[in-house]
Amino acid sequence: MRTARAGAAARRARDAVTVLALPALVLQATAVPAGAADDAPLGVAVTAAGSLVRTHGWTIDQSVDAAARSVDVTGRATFRWTVTARAGDVTDSAWALAGDVTVTNPAADGDVVADVAVTTDLGGDAACTVAGGDDAVVPAAGSLTLAWTCAFSSAPSASGSVSATASWAPDAHATGTAPAELVVVEPDRTVAVVGDHAVPGQRVVLDPALSWAPGLVRSWTYDLALAGGAPSACATHSNSASVDLVSGADPVVTTAVRSCTPEVLPAQAFGSPAGSVRARCRGKVRAQLANRSGETVVYKLRVGARVHRISVPSLGSKRFVTRGRALAPVTLKAGSVRLDRTRVPQRCAGPLTVPSLTQGGRS
Repeated sequence: MRTARAGAAARRARDAVTVLALPALVLQATAVPAGAADDAPLGVAVTAAGSLVRTHGWTIDQSVDAAARSVDVTGRATFRWTVTARAGDVTDSAWALAGDVTVTNPAADGDVVADVAVTTDLGGDAACTVAGGDDAVVPAAGSLTLAWTCAFSSAPSASGSVSATASWAPDAHATGTAPAELVVVEPDRTVAVVGDHAVPGQRVVLDPALSWAPGLVRSWTYDLALAGGAPSACATHSNSASVDLVSGADPVVTTAVRSCTPEVLPAQAFGSPAGSVRARCRGKVRAQLANRSGETVVYKLRVGARVHRISVPSLGSKRFVTRGRALAPVTLKAGSVRLDRTRVPQRCAGPLTVPSLTQGGRS
């Protein structure tokens, strides 16, 4: 019995020691001062990336050698076009700066409430905002990352720095800095010059990569054969050219021409080349040329050993004058067809001198 009573007494003694020890552990855990976490230094790191858009101005013009033209034997009229692109002014806009702020709390015994702000020395009346930067809670033994942006109302400097500051407790703060640079984006420095060659919706590339340069002027010339209208009517064709921009509206120029069909069909309207030649006794040779065909004809006028070649356009006429020696043969041809021939006459006789009757009477 003594042994049992002794064992029970021992158990009661151990339980009493255990109960008394628990309050001692709790007291030790709550013995940390309440403001210790707020007094611990925070770490601040910031990143920055910026850009601006540099816009290169472009203009485009177009000219054509005729507003209206009659069709040829193919039923088409050929027009010559010249497209000219010019480099304009350069403007900067859309300045942007953004990044992240990471605030680190090394204290393991409590969160920290801080205000986070960002500033920059780039100028341009920058206004910077940190998303969630007011009363931001930085977790114990952890970190908090917040996004920030800066807007500019005027042109800033191309490079500089940003500073991020976390403020907490009455006077505690920490700052981190990073370089800041505005990367230039030039969407329209190199462009394509295109046209439709009078076919709506068609894309014909005149220059696939024209690069901007101060005072640049570049031209392209080409011919278009455009179909005529019904007999005794004109067909209107609009030809467009443009500068193909990545940003903004494309500069476009459109010019209209008329391709006209005569009152009768071309095959019925055209005839054969005609011509005649005359020679005078003083050596003058005159050729009268009338090209009634549907294409340009080169006439050959031979005066003695000398050959003259005279080009006359379709439905055109021309007068040609030259000289030759007496009795020189004269031949006029259109291609291999002889149109006329003659010979330069003998030189004209000199003027006849009549003796004075008065002088004859005196003799």
